[in-house]
Amino acid sequence: MLVPVLVAAIAWLLGQVTSFSTRLTRIEGQMPALITSEGVPTDSPISAERRHKMKEEIYQDIHDLQVRVKLIEERQGK
Repeated sequence: MLVPVLVAAIAWLLGQVTSFSTRLTRIEGQMPALITSEGVPTDSPISAERRHKMKEEIYQDIHDLQVRVKLIEERQGK
């Protein structure tokens, strides 16, 4: 009487392991690759977008500073 219960428990456990493995594979497939096969970290789309926005803001600040320096130099030259 104990053997059928053990067999059923083992069969249920194997089914759960298979189900878990399937779910894990599906979840991993939906995740963006954060590390390439060579071991190099990659950007997530969110951080790449933020970094691009920061870069544009820095370029704008640099441009503004260059204009200010040019104006100051012109005023001092007169």
